Amino acid sequence: MGDATILLIGHRMVPRNYPHNTYPFRQNSHVLYYCGISRPDVALVMGPDGDALFGPPEDIDDVVWHGPHETLEEASAKAGISDVRDVAGLSEWLRGASDVRYIQPYQDNVINWMADLWGKSSSEVSSGQCDRLAAQICAQRSVKTEDELAEIEEALSVTRAMHLASYRATRPGAKESDIVAAVQQVALSADRAQSYNPIITVRGEVLHNNDYHNTLEPGQLLLNDSGAESRSWYASDITRCCPVDGTFTERQRAIYDVVLQSQLAAIDAFAPGVPYKDVHLTSARVIAEGLTALGLMKGDPAEAVAEGAHALFFPHGVGHMLGLDVHDMEDLGDVVGYESGVARSTQFGLNFLRLAKPLETGFVVTVEPGIYFIPALIDRWRADNHLCDFIDYETVETYKGFGGVRIEDDVLCTEGGPRVLGPEIPKDASEVEAAMQG
Repeated sequence: MGDATILLIGHRMVPRNYPHNTYPFRQNSHVLYYCGISRPDVALVMGPDGDALFGPPEDIDDVVWHGPHETLEEASAKAGISDVRDVAGLSEWLRGASDVRYIQPYQDNVINWMADLWGKSSSEVSSGQCDRLAAQICAQRSVKTEDELAEIEEALSVTRAMHLASYRATRPGAKESDIVAAVQQVALSADRAQSYNPIITVRGEVLHNNDYHNTLEPGQLLLNDSGAESRSWYASDITRCCPVDGTFTERQRAIYDVVLQSQLAAIDAFAPGVPYKDVHLTSARVIAEGLTALGLMKGDPAEAVAEGAHALFFPHGVGHMLGLDVHDMEDLGDVVGYESGVARSTQFGLNFLRLAKPLETGFVVTVEPGIYFIPALIDRWRADNHLCDFIDYETVETYKGFGGVRIEDDVLCTEGGPRVLGPEIPKDASEVEAAMQG
């Protein structure tokens, strides 16, 4: 960044319903990456003359309400920062500094705070992001160090226990909320936050379903997409799917096996220099081939994928970057997933691909293909006779109510090939059935 000064603004406490009843605090991941300080209302300044941290000074009320704790100066010393300043002076510093570069905050309260500090409008702050800084941060954070990999794998050890608990708790008559409780009990007993709100549902065709009110019934599939954070805030992200009554039906097993083969093929396609778009298309072709063999699709599978017909069943991308964020650095925009000058496809399904650029050694990405039977989407495509040369709508109609299957792992790209991170979590259909028996 030359002689520019870099400003990274931390997060503030966010009220739930009145100022002192807040959501659990989660620091901005860029601040965590560069100094590891998880406190509200701080700002990190990095420049040619050194680093400084602005933050609230200690107050006796902090000790009264929260007990003795590490001071800002002590936390800063661990980060190698000796210049600690009162955040009350941040406004004067900002107004007097020259060539300050920053990335756009994604929380409105932080944008408004910056606007007040700088004496600018919120729209000026929002439009003032330095694209070069965003690209440089992305390049640095994308390649994970051994320490970062250890954090992710440690988080995955907790996540494995969460998924095993889910398998054991799944049974007819239970509610989705019972399974959520079993999963969260594991995370809470390990004193861990979860990387995101868990998706645990028999409505697996709803891609981001966060409702937990359904009762589990025989013949249904339960989808569990959940993950814990490490103690240093690194994410994990795993999806598994199991039959509610402990044994896959013939139809469920057939669809499940297609998704699993698609995932394994995608992982096998990993190598430095391989565009992740190609990994996605590999996954999509295996799905099209499998669904053609089952009579749900027809024609040439490669042509079907080229035309986007598979997206009726697989309408999302095969994965995304993972790190301190479960969707790592996506607050920076498509600089994370796309090379400069390369735009997203406009084709339905492919337009949701979050990562398309070539893989590099040290990238950690999720691999999560799926097959879903979404009634509203089926009805719309059928009414329009859309891509009817590749889809057998009469057969597809009989799968309404099936739900969805997604299988996801977190994978490291290395010179020697792909490495699935963390301890094994049962995903072969027979292994899943065995795990459900405890």
